Amino acid sequence: MSNINLRTRILLMTAIPAIVAALVLGGYVLSSRVNEIRGNTQNLHRLIVDNYVARIRAMQSPTLDDYQHLMRAVLEEQDVRAATLREGSRAIHAGPRMHPLNEEFTLTQLAPGTDVIPTDGSWRWRQTLDDSNTQVLEVEFSSSRQRIEILETMLTLLLTTATIIGLALIPALRFSRRMTAPVQRFTETLEQIRDGELGVRVHTGAGGELGRLEHTINNMAAALQEAQTELQQNVDQATEDLRETLETIEIQNIELDMARKQALKASQIKSEFLANMSHEIRTPLNGIIGFTRLLLRSELSPRQREYLSTIRKSSEALLAIINDILDFSKIEAGKLSLDRVPLHLHDLIEEVQTMLAPLAQEKSLEQAAIIYSDVPLQLLGDPLRIRQVLTNLINNAIKFTARGSVVVRAMLEEQRDHLATLKVAVTDTGSGISEDMQKELFSAFTQVDQSAARRIGGTGLGLAISKRLVEEMGGEIGVESTLGRGATFWFTLRVEVDEQTPLTDSFRAFRGVPAVLVEPNEHARLGLYHMLRAWGMDVTSVQALDALQAMLTEQPLEAEFVIIGMPPGHDQEDTLQNMLNQLCHQLGKPVIVLCNQTDRLNRLLPNTPTLCRILGKPATRLRLYDALLELSGQNREPTPSPASQAPDTGLHVMVVDDHPGNLRLARVFLEEMGVRVTACASGAEAITAFTEEQVDLVFMDIQMPDMDGMQTTQQLRALDGDTRHTPIVALTAHALASERQQLMQAGMDDYLSKPVSESHLHHMLQKWVPGYQPEQRDAPPAPTVPAAIPEDEAPTFDATLALQRAGGRTALAAEMHNMLLASLAQDGPRIRALAAQQDKPALLEAVHKLHGATRYCGAVRLEQATGSLEEQLKTGATDADIQAGTQRLLDEIEQLLAQPPDSMMANATT
Repeated sequence: MSNINLRTRILLMTAIPAIVAALVLGGYVLSSRVNEIRGNTQNLHRLIVDNYVARIRAMQSPTLDDYQHLMRAVLEEQDVRAATLREGSRAIHAGPRMHPLNEEFTLTQLAPGTDVIPTDGSWRWRQTLDDSNTQVLEVEFSSSRQRIEILETMLTLLLTTATIIGLALIPALRFSRRMTAPVQRFTETLEQIRDGELGVRVHTGAGGELGRLEHTINNMAAALQEAQTELQQNVDQATEDLRETLETIEIQNIELDMARKQALKASQIKSEFLANMSHEIRTPLNGIIGFTRLLLRSELSPRQREYLSTIRKSSEALLAIINDILDFSKIEAGKLSLDRVPLHLHDLIEEVQTMLAPLAQEKSLEQAAIIYSDVPLQLLGDPLRIRQVLTNLINNAIKFTARGSVVVRAMLEEQRDHLATLKVAVTDTGSGISEDMQKELFSAFTQVDQSAARRIGGTGLGLAISKRLVEEMGGEIGVESTLGRGATFWFTLRVEVDEQTPLTDSFRAFRGVPAVLVEPNEHARLGLYHMLRAWGMDVTSVQALDALQAMLTEQPLEAEFVIIGMPPGHDQEDTLQNMLNQLCHQLGKPVIVLCNQTDRLNRLLPNTPTLCRILGKPATRLRLYDALLELSGQNREPTPSPASQAPDTGLHVMVVDDHPGNLRLARVFLEEMGVRVTACASGAEAITAFTEEQVDLVFMDIQMPDMDGMQTTQQLRALDGDTRHTPIVALTAHALASERQQLMQAGMDDYLSKPVSESHLHHMLQKWVPGYQPEQRDAPPAPTVPAAIPEDEAPTFDATLALQRAGGRTALAAEMHNMLLASLAQDGPRIRALAAQQDKPALLEAVHKLHGATRYCGAVRLEQATGSLEEQLKTGATDADIQAGTQRLLDEIEQLLAQPPDSMMANATT
């Protein structure tokens, strides 16, 4: 019903009552008329039957003809179909055969002796003529006339009803048309208004309510039209205002962008200024520290020595602050670069703990390192930066811990293929850190306790630098702490596992040897237990000397070694002396004592047995292993001499470098590893040699005259074709992080930063040459990179460093040094002339070549000066900065040339 329109509703409301009334009236009339027709028919039939019954009764001695004549007369009556007169067994019939009676007929008795029997389409009247019921008259009347009259009546009523309904619908149609036409116009007008045609109006001429509705719609449309006009004016005005505002914002954005660029440039200039100023401050400061140390070795009065000690400590504290500022400035300026060289995490942790041991011993703190057995030993990463993070965390833990211990844990979190995620945690027993301070702990220039900061010192940059370094290495750093319960600083590292370098077992002399470990500190005991178990020793650990005494009392001691750790600030010298006498003199067992203050313990134990060794804590693997070897009468297995001839590996390698010294050093290292070397001094020589014979690997210098390393690499890749791929490893003294990607895009397979060592070359050969199996031996230590030595702290020439970078070869170190001095006589004037001409490309080439030469000769300050100037030339520094860097480089060249060559190399053999 909800979908029926108004016109249909009006028609229905008008027609339904008329239809109902007509149907009710017609039904009543039809019912009455049908009853009347049935009554009249019955009365007529009764009259006919009664008439003939009376005539039959009135007949005097009727004959058969009389009866037949009478029966034919019956047939002439209205509605009579057939008639039968029965008298006994005789019957006189007139008309067609009567319809058979229904099996279940209804007998209607109208009067005594008179019955009506309905048949199919007729009625049979039966009336008895006498009292004996022997004479019966049966007349069958047809019902066709009655049905025709009923049908005529029904048809008449239907026509009458239809006429009445039609007459009723005519005014309804007219009324609905007058109602729906205006409404339809109203609807169409409203739809046009909805579609935005606010100027349309409706005119129907209707009166009454529809007229008022028409007037209202027209007024509404006019009001909407006025409102739209006003709104459009407001929108136009707002659009104009917004356009002006956007233009203002755009101007402000341009100004803000310019201000941002200026701020970034100012920040970069500030960072570069801090870096340069830190460097300039370090130069005289290192001179103060150096000469202070020299004066402290001379004859001084107690007061003078006290003054000089104060100067030295203050200078060293100031130097530490400047170092932090310098590192932070480098990170902020985007000048941080990471190396990827072989490293040993265990060695790094021990080095840092050993370096900070004096600070921990002064505070009577216990240091321990727990390195779990699943941690990979040989890794690839940046040992300098990992060492720097460890130093910051362990140094902070020692500074802010008054008593207790500082424990370093290293564990493996995940290892997939050749990548490993390591977690290193430093736990202390200090006062802890509040949750509010933990949120700001890794921000620059932030310290937990300002009072402690004033007492201890520091810049508040250590943790900020550590956070940036860890993130640059792909890890995370965090802290877990509760006030009063200490703190745990942790960081993760994503490093490569060095699967190329074969594992060498240097600690195999005591496999299966039983030993007893006495250590009261739980963490130190656990760390030593893991260390000894890793060597294959059978370790029994106890907590105190009393437990060891009880063990000696109960049964004979079967251990071959006894390792005793003394607690910090120990006062058990007498007990220890008695225990040493019992173990060493009576039982003949070698004993190693670990303590914080070895000098003090040596003074308190004047009668130290010969089978006893006193070592300082923390006990590193090498010192503890050497002590065990010494007590057992064994010697460390000798390391093969670098000059020893290695067996021929059948490997052919090409080295390309324009500097003869670098070429000479790499050739010596590779040939002593059993590798046949083709040395090329230029890119053109390399291409010629590459076409003549096939090589297994190419070490390619980057910056060379005429044809640089990247151009040469592209030529070699073209010669390779599709049939082979020769690995090419880039060799360069200095490269920014952005340049490394360019090296890979030029077709190189790997990157190796100078100075290279035998271990670096060895690693690259194993990584890129399938089937390379060198002689299994302990590789010499990698050369110290310049960043590991504080800038300007070393003298002009460090003979020990030169010898180390030459792989322990004294003759090679002297040869490299003499080649450097010979080249400086020509490089100095050339660099000065190029700087005066402001020929920056040529100056960069000359400085880079000199930088590569200094990487192997121990001229640390000259190496730093060339590296700094090369970085300035590559990063587009100002002319003033380049001029200052050039002057510093020329000064370093003059200082190095001013020293006698023989005196510089004299200390190399001592």
